[in-house]
Amino acid sequence: MELIIHQRDDISYVALEGRLDATGVEEIEPRFAEATSGRGLPTVVDMSGISFMSSLGIGFLFVHTKRLKKAGCKLVLLNPQGMVEAVLKTSKMDKVMPLFYELAQAIEAVGGDSSIASATLPAKSAAPAADVKTEAASSKAPDNIVKLSIKNEMSELEGLYAEVNEFLTAHKVPYRSGYAVNLALEELAVNVIRYAYVDDEVHDIEIGVGIVDEQIILELRDAGRPFDPREAPPHDVDADDLEPGGLGLTLVLDMVDALTYRREDEKNHVQACIHIREEEGGELWSVAKDEANAASD
Repeated sequence: MELIIHQRDDISYVALEGRLDATGVEEIEPRFAEATSGRGLPTVVDMSGISFMSSLGIGFLFVHTKRLKKAGCKLVLLNPQGMVEAVLKTSKMDKVMPLFYELAQAIEAVGGDSSIASATLPAKSAAPAADVKTEAASSKAPDNIVKLSIKNEMSELEGLYAEVNEFLTAHKVPYRSGYAVNLALEELAVNVIRYAYVDDEVHDIEIGVGIVDEQIILELRDAGRPFDPREAPPHDVDADDLEPGGLGLTLVLDMVDALTYRREDEKNHVQACIHIREEEGGELWSVAKDEANAASD
């Protein structure tokens, strides 16, 4: 994740680039907090460089929105793109974090002076790259299937995403389908890592992704406590005081075409099915932007 901070006397302006997921949130949280809610000023968050956002990313922004609201300030989002915009609208989180598509309008909305030129924004300054080593190990499988195994640790996610996205890109998966796979993978895997086990031991989580008959099949298996994600309390998008609780699994159920669960051999088996549909304009899912960001860190 890259973070560009522009601190003015009247507002805070922060531009984000990369994946606002579990690993991205952890990477930028201290600097983002210092530059936004830490200053206690109206804030514009430029989302145009965000290629993917999960419920953890939405919840992260929501926390700082609430902190700023207590200080009598607003936080708005500028120019979210593609499925990032769609996820914000589907979740109704745009009700509490309004979306704008022109910088001047966003600045005016939070009470800043839009006549001050934005050309003074500083060059991108990314945090030092962490020495991340993936433990995700793939086993030999047909070209249309990738099988992975990770430990129940959040540090395993970055390598997992890299392997899965390399597979999706190689198979020229359409943009929306690729986003849906990434969203389901993040929400389901994080849920297992955080909540499935009652001890502090290291456990294996088995993950498979396959492309069969114009469908992408994502499967997770774990030996944690029995849990059917279809029975999770839904995110209440119509609540007057909107909160992100339950948002992740609600988004998964909205974006995948089918979600099944079974308990077998003392393991949870969760399978998500995403139909591959032709995209308008032929846009494909790509990891090129994420690779560029990693190279620049």
